[in-house]
Amino acid sequence: MKKLLFLLLLSVCIGYAQTQEPSAFGAGDLDAPEPYGLSEDERYILKNRRAIEALQRTVLKQQQIIQENRERVDGLQSIVEGLGDRARSLEKSLRRLEDLNRSVDDLKAKTDELAKTQSENFEQIRTVLKELGAMIDSINEKYVDKERFNRLESAFLQFKEAYESFIKRTDLSSKSNVEIYKEAKALFRKKRDKEAKRYFSYLIKNHYKPATSNYYLGEIAYRNGRYKEAIAYYKRSASIYDKSSFMPTLLLHTAISLERIGDKRGAREFYESLLSLYSKSKAAAIAKKNLLKL
Repeated sequence: MKKLLFLLLLSVCIGYAQTQEPSAFGAGDLDAPEPYGLSEDERYILKNRRAIEALQRTVLKQQQIIQENRERVDGLQSIVEGLGDRARSLEKSLRRLEDLNRSVDDLKAKTDELAKTQSENFEQIRTVLKELGAMIDSINEKYVDKERFNRLESAFLQFKEAYESFIKRTDLSSKSNVEIYKEAKALFRKKRDKEAKRYFSYLIKNHYKPATSNYYLGEIAYRNGRYKEAIAYYKRSASIYDKSSFMPTLLLHTAISLERIGDKRGAREFYESLLSLYSKSKAAAIAKKNLLKL
C-alpha cells in the first residue's frame, strides 16, 4: 500500500515538472526565436551570429545612405551643369553688349563728324543766303534783268544740289558694307585718294574685308610717297591674310618702300621672298631687276 502510494506521488511530480520546463527535444536549436539549452560553443556561435546580423543591418543602412548621397550628388551635378550653361549664355550676352557698345561709339563718332560738317555747310548756306538777301534788296532798289536773275537762281540750285550730294556721300551708315566697298574701289581707281581712304577706314572699323582694306590704304599711302605709312598698312594686311591675290604686289611695294626709306637690307629680304613665293608673277620680274640695282 505504501509502495503504491509512493509510485502515484512520483508520477504526479514528473507530470508537473513536464508542464513547467521546456521539452528537451528543442534544446540547442540556434534557429529558434529564443534558443535554450545551449552549450558554451553554441552560445558563442549565437553571439557571433547576432553580431554579424547587426553588422549586416549597419552595412545595409550605410548602403542606403550612400545611395541617397549619390542621388544628391547627381542632382548637384545637374545644377552645376545648368549654372555652367547659364554662365556661357551670360558670357555670350556680354560679348554682344561689348559689340553693341563699340557700334554705339562708332555711331557717336560718325554723328559728331557729320554734325561738324553740317555746321560748316550751314555756315556757308547762311553766307549765301545773306548774299541773296543783299541781292534781293538790290533788286528792290533797282531793276535787274531776267537773265541775271536766272543765273543767280541757277547758281543757288547748283549749290543746293552739291550740298545734298555731299551729305549723301558722307553718310556711310545708310549703305551696306558691300556698297561701300564697291564705291571705295571706284574712288581708288579714279585716284580720289582722300575719299577712298575714308571709305576703306570705315570698312576696317566695321570688320569688313580688313586685309583687303588695309592693302588699299597701303596703296594710297604708297602712291602719295608716304612709304612708312604704306609699310605699316601692308604688314597689317599680310598679318590678317597672306594668301590674297594681291600678295605679289604687296610684297613688291613693301620692298620698294623699304628701299625708298633707306632700309636696303629689308628691301632685299622682301624682294627675295617675292621671287621665292611668286616667281612667275609680273611683280617678281620687277623685283629681279631691282635686286640687281641694290
